[in-house]
Amino acid sequence: MKMLSRFVFLFVLTAGLGAAAPARESKAIEAEISRLDASRIEALLKGDLKALEQLFSDDLVYIHSAGKIDSKKPYLASIATGNLTYLSLRYDPPARISVVGSDTALVTGRATIEIKTKSGQPSKRVLTTTTVYQRQAAGWRIVSYQSTPATP
Repeated sequence: MKMLSRFVFLFVLTAGLGAAAPARESKAIEAEISRLDASRIEALLKGDLKALEQLFSDDLVYIHSAGKIDSKKPYLASIATGNLTYLSLRYDPPARISVVGSDTALVTGRATIEIKTKSGQPSKRVLTTTTVYQRQAAGWRIVSYQSTPATP
C-alpha cells in the first residue's frame, strides 16, 4: 500500500506541477519515449534483464493486471526465474504518448500480451496499460507501470 501511495503522490505531483513542455521539446521527448518503450518491449520479449535493469527506476512501482504490486527487484526476479516469460506484446491501436512536462511522460494504450507461466501454461490477455517515464539524473526511467484487464 505504501508503494501505491507513493505512485499516486508522484503522479499527482508531476501532473499538477509539471509545466507544459514547449512544442519542439515535447516532440523530441515523444520520440525518445517512443524509442525507449519499443526497447522495453523488445527487452521483455528477449528476457534481457540487463536492458530492463537500465530502463526501470530503482523506485519502480509495477502493478500487475491482477492487482499484485511489485517493486523492481521482485519483478525482474520473476522474469529471471522463468515465473514470467513474455511471448508477445503489441499495442493495437498504437500506444499514445503524453508529455506531462519536461521530465514526465506517459505511455497509454490497449495491449495484447501473451505470457507463459513457470508451469508452461500460455496466457493471452488484453490489457489497458499506463507506463510512467520520468527523467532522472541517469536519463529517462520507468517509475510506474499499471495494467488493467480491458473491457470489451
